[in-house]
Amino acid sequence: MKMKHLMLGLLTTSFSPLALAHPGHIGPHASAFMSGFVHPFTGMDHLSVMVGVGLLAAMMGGKAISRLPLAFISIMIVGAALGVSGVVIPGVELAIAVSVIAMGGMLLAGGRISAKVATGAVMAFALFHGMAHGMEMPLGATAVEFFIGFVLATAILHACGVVLGKAIAASAANRRVTNVLGVVMAAFGGILMLS
Repeated sequence: MKMKHLMLGLLTTSFSPLALAHPGHIGPHASAFMSGFVHPFTGMDHLSVMVGVGLLAAMMGGKAISRLPLAFISIMIVGAALGVSGVVIPGVELAIAVSVIAMGGMLLAGGRISAKVATGAVMAFALFHGMAHGMEMPLGATAVEFFIGFVLATAILHACGVVLGKAIAASAANRRVTNVLGVVMAAFGGILMLS
C-alpha cells in the first residue's frame, strides 16, 4: 500500500461524522457492550490518543509494542471505575486535551524518549480517558459489559496505531509523516483546550 493512500484513508476517517460526534451513546436501547465499544470512536480526542499510543509503541519498538498499550488499557480501566463510582479528578476534559498535545509532542520526538517517560505519560493519559468513559456510561448499563466494550475498542485502536506505525516506518518519508502527525495532533489538542 502506498503511503499517500494510507494518509488519505487516515484523513478521511478523521473527518467522518462518527469521529467528530462525542455523545458517546448510540441510542437508548443499545446494549451496554455496544455503548462502551462505540464510545472511544465518538470523539477525536479519544481516537487520536489511542491510535497515537499504538503509533508511539511502533516507533519505539521492542517491548514498547505491548507495554504501552497494556499500560494504557490497565490504567484506563482504573480511571473508568473511578468515573463510574463518582470519584473524578477535576479538569478531566482539560487533561484529555493536554494528553492530545503531549501525544503529538511525543510523536514529534519520533520515539526518542525513554521507555519510563513514555509509559508514565501513557498511564497518566489513560487515567483521564478512562474517567471520561466511566462518567459517560449510560444509566442502567451493566458496567462489566460497558467496560468490555470500550476496552476492546481501545485495543483495536492501539493495534491500528501499531500497524500504521509499522507502515510509516517502512516508508521512505517516515520522519516527515510522523512530524506531520505530531504537529496535527498537538494543534488539535490546542484547539480542544480553547473550546
